[in-house]
Amino acid sequence: MTTLNILFLPSWYPKHPSDIKGVFFRDQALALAEYGHKIGVVAVTMRSLRTLGHHDEDTAGPEYEVDEGIPTYRRQVWAALPRIPYGNYWLWRRAARGLLTQYVREQGWPDVIHAHSAIYAGAVAADWAREHGIPVVLTEHRSGFARGVYRSWQLKLAEEAAVGADTCIAVSPEFGKTLGRQLPQSRGQWIWVPNVVASRFHLFRSDADDHQRPVRLLNLASMVKIKGQMDLLDAFARLPGSVSSPTELWMGGDGPLRPELERRTRELGIDRHVRFLKAVPPAEVPALLAQVDIMVVSSHYETFGVVAAEALMAGVPVVATRCGGPECIVGEGDGRLVPSRDPQALASAMAEWVERSNQIDHQAISERAKARFSEGAVVKQLTAVYKDVCHRRSL
Repeated sequence: MTTLNILFLPSWYPKHPSDIKGVFFRDQALALAEYGHKIGVVAVTMRSLRTLGHHDEDTAGPEYEVDEGIPTYRRQVWAALPRIPYGNYWLWRRAARGLLTQYVREQGWPDVIHAHSAIYAGAVAADWAREHGIPVVLTEHRSGFARGVYRSWQLKLAEEAAVGADTCIAVSPEFGKTLGRQLPQSRGQWIWVPNVVASRFHLFRSDADDHQRPVRLLNLASMVKIKGQMDLLDAFARLPGSVSSPTELWMGGDGPLRPELERRTRELGIDRHVRFLKAVPPAEVPALLAQVDIMVVSSHYETFGVVAAEALMAGVPVVATRCGGPECIVGEGDGRLVPSRDPQALASAMAEWVERSNQIDHQAISERAKARFSEGAVVKQLTAVYKDVCHRRSL
């Protein structure tokens, strides 16, 4: 295998191994390093002035560390110019270019820059790599393109990043179509490579096979409106009359909607059967999956839906909404897909899998997921992309 020097430039990145923000970027970097590539990371974190004084935002990661063999350079900047078009981008760009210069001085020139998300990493990567003749791979993850939240200057910046990249990757086929509509000059350029699911997700059943306890359903997501947890609670409230087994709903995550969700469980009279777990660090998710029977993704929109792929890798079937990402994850025998924003359809699918929970072939579910989302499967796809862009640049 040809070893390549690949520099990751993500638009956001974990501050430490327990940070869930951007954990899939770190997992991908670690997987590529395990495969034999030389990997480095340059990560700029943009912090809102509104978080000044917030204790949970005060702890930044080290400016430099070797994270499981990966040299990682970090810098935090304040989002001080939110009202000026391109203002915060200029601040982010200046910090990123400073780190890129430092990285090259200390680690050498990369063969490929892999930017994650056009705003702002992709835009910086396209400019900087053009100056130095380095190929760029851009992977887009942000759901904001589908939700229409970006201003015209941000869309222009993202389009320039996509056009300037040698290869553009979307994390699901449907998302690639969305990006082509939002960024017309990039239409037809987006290929699909899924997010990697780390090797810590594997088939391991603890007390999940204890048929004396209630059937456990798990939702693992930030508690914000786009995750559709209000629909999930309404759906779960309909289960008692349609299933023969007692059920529990575990809600893993945190966010601004949590108080309203807790209030809704009381209004529906299901609070004794719903367990709120708060945020779950990445390292603890596999053990959590080993204790549950069914993963439920109730989102209104997902670019991919990594929790669904993680659950399948652990042999846990998935009931998910057709919200953009799960359609390329949940296959035949893996669970059920239903329309989004439809509590009755969600309740019916949940009831179906609760009733068949004793007959689930966890091993088969896990093996199918490994073939598509394991570190080895995704790294092979990415390596082929890297070799292709390097070859094209050499012609």
